[in-house]
Amino acid sequence: MTAVRLWWRLLRATGPRATDVLSATAFAFATAALLAVLGGVNAFRVRLETGVVDPADGGFILTLAFVAAALLLPAVWTLAQAAVRLAIARRDDRLAALRLAGATRGQVTAMALFDAVAQALVGVLVGAMLALAVTPGIARIEFQGIPFTVGELLPPAWVWIAAAGAVVGIALVAALASLQRVHVTPLGVAQRVAEKRLSLWRVAGFGLAVAAYVALVVLDLIPVEMSVMIVLLSIVVLSYALIGPLAIQGIAWLVAKGAQRPATLLAARRVVDDPRGAFNVVGAMAIAVMAGGFASLAPAMAAPGDALATDMATGAALTIAIAGVLGAVLAGIAQSAKVLDQRREHQAMHRMGIDLQVMRGAIVRQVTLPLLVGVGGAAGLALVLILPSFMIWMQSPSSVLTWALMAAGAVVVTLGATACALPLVRRVATETAAA
Repeated sequence: MTAVRLWWRLLRATGPRATDVLSATAFAFATAALLAVLGGVNAFRVRLETGVVDPADGGFILTLAFVAAALLLPAVWTLAQAAVRLAIARRDDRLAALRLAGATRGQVTAMALFDAVAQALVGVLVGAMLALAVTPGIARIEFQGIPFTVGELLPPAWVWIAAAGAVVGIALVAALASLQRVHVTPLGVAQRVAEKRLSLWRVAGFGLAVAAYVALVVLDLIPVEMSVMIVLLSIVVLSYALIGPLAIQGIAWLVAKGAQRPATLLAARRVVDDPRGAFNVVGAMAIAVMAGGFASLAPAMAAPGDALATDMATGAALTIAIAGVLGAVLAGIAQSAKVLDQRREHQAMHRMGIDLQVMRGAIVRQVTLPLLVGVGGAAGLALVLILPSFMIWMQSPSSVLTWALMAAGAVVVTLGATACALPLVRRVATETAAA
């Protein structure tokens, strides 16, 4: 029997599930965010090429747009990964059962890939429509002294096709990675493999990036151009992804040592066991908050009425907003996937008499802890790096307040989205058999 027929029969037998809908939703938001970011980059490119704006300022703003896109791309990647993981979490037992029944490894792989591609294609279509729907609203935002037009924000057709292909490609790669435990043996689903420990080389890599920024930008030991400063700043911000998981793991270990409540202990131990996964949920938001802290310095250091400084502050706020939306969707999707991945653990705790409220509390704390550490650490690091200009920075209270409110709002929205995964706890814990 071919893999296509097996996949179709499995799909007809189980039907679309809530997890399939959530996976497609995750792909939709990832696609919409990607297209929105690419649309902004295209708008600045069109303005520069048509001579609507000053070439020097236009080129600088286009560079900043590419930087903002680079900061948001990891969130799109992580969101797509979470979508595939959520789908595989409900189907890995069936795939393993098919392996036991005689299905070949190639057939199991093909069926999982068909699942991922089908959900990704649905998500891409919905995401493209969502991007088109929000484009008129984005067009009202003013940059470079004039509002966008819808035409500027719509990139060429090949960009849309490339974006769709990228999302589907991410789905395929993530699906192959998620199938590893099914491929170990026909009983691979039941196997638990410990994650590799984080290496201290992360500290060295992050330290080198910060040292280069301090030497060339803060201390000005070697004069560099503005474009080089932007690149160095981008490297520092992105290198936070190296130190972030290590910091989260360290704080979670301390919390676990001093935990007074079962839910806190359970959440902290889960974060210690998977610091990379915990940081992936909050990493994009933390990076955006750090970049926003640097960008909020621009209006304070610019001359009154400087349009470029205003554009930088607006762009930073927009980046944090997009990262906040992606982070919220990712938190809901990732926590749903984790609840399903840990269904045997939840069922065992329920049989042992552990209250469902404790399990739900652990889910919330499992996001709250890395969220506060990741975002708080990013904001603190941004303040430390702009310390030489701190007094100047404080002279622009509106920019400081906007940055703080955007960061706080992103945290609140993420915690709210996490609550969407809580109803799954009862459903999973009280199941009499594995789903």
